[in-house]
Amino acid sequence: MEKYLKKLKPSMLKYMRAHYDEDEVRKRWKKVEELDAEWIRKEGNLGGSRNMMSSNMMLCYAMCAFYEAVDRRFTEEDFLVLLHEVMAKPFALLNRIDMNKLENKKWLMDFLYFCVGKYKRKADRKRGKQWGNTWKLRINPDCRQKGIAYVLDSCPLYEFARKYGYLDFLSNMCASDRLVARQFHAHLIRHHTLSAGDGKCEYWYVGDKSLEALNDKDSK
Repeated sequence: MEKYLKKLKPSMLKYMRAHYDEDEVRKRWKKVEELDAEWIRKEGNLGGSRNMMSSNMMLCYAMCAFYEAVDRRFTEEDFLVLLHEVMAKPFALLNRIDMNKLENKKWLMDFLYFCVGKYKRKADRKRGKQWGNTWKLRINPDCRQKGIAYVLDSCPLYEFARKYGYLDFLSNMCASDRLVARQFHAHLIRHHTLSAGDGKCEYWYVGDKSLEALNDKDSK
């Protein structure tokens, strides 16, 4: 079993057992495993552990397989509850970080941009090769002076969801970006997403107490 699906399994089975008897749970769980393995085989793993963002693709395969196995009745609220359960320990660590205190530290933001830039250069070299259709990004194209910002011009999760008919569920995956931001006291400003047909996904992380966050009303 793929390691990300294995991590999700206890919470997925918990949900299934709340809705189905054991025979039905076994049958539906088998479908999850089969679909997950099939998509990894057909669509690839984007370089696996060598690509630090590939875990997002593995999560997408696993969650869409689960969504299919429970007759597409898994809501955004259900998904976020599951994510809280699975990510309890990482979230506890993130809670120790306060974006409000860090967003104006230029040396730190410069270092984060350096790390993102290093990933971008590597992804640009390996896209279409070892990393398949991995993300294509631009770093702070609008020259934000606070926090950290980048834009995704392509996303393999979106391409997968469009190909297999899961665009309705993709919005749940996108909602998890806001959930993760809240864990380190940040706010995600994002007015355009690929899943909404905007041609790009914007990411601008600022402190959740900043004026930018307080004045943001329409983020997706």
